[in-house]
Amino acid sequence: MKKKRLTEEEIDRLVIADADDISKWGKQIAVKPTSIRFPQSIIEKAKYLAKLHKSRGYQTWLKQVVEERIKQEEKLLSDFKRELKVASK
Repeated sequence: MKKKRLTEEEIDRLVIADADDISKWGKQIAVKPTSIRFPQSIIEKAKYLAKLHKSRGYQTWLKQVVEERIKQEEKLLSDFKRELKVASK
């Protein structure tokens, strides 16, 4: 028997419904950090900007920038999905 493919929206609903129920979640896993390689010119610019922002170092500053950008992108996506739901009603 072939399983029905769930839409992204159906998956979101299932995950949100079970988010607070610890028994629904599997065992926690550890994820090893990975390395990202940048050209030297980007590293030099990051070092300069990190100093301007009085960061401890360029890697710390880059991590902060990436985390902030991911939060922004997640919020934009969430807002967009909400607007689509409202528009489709």
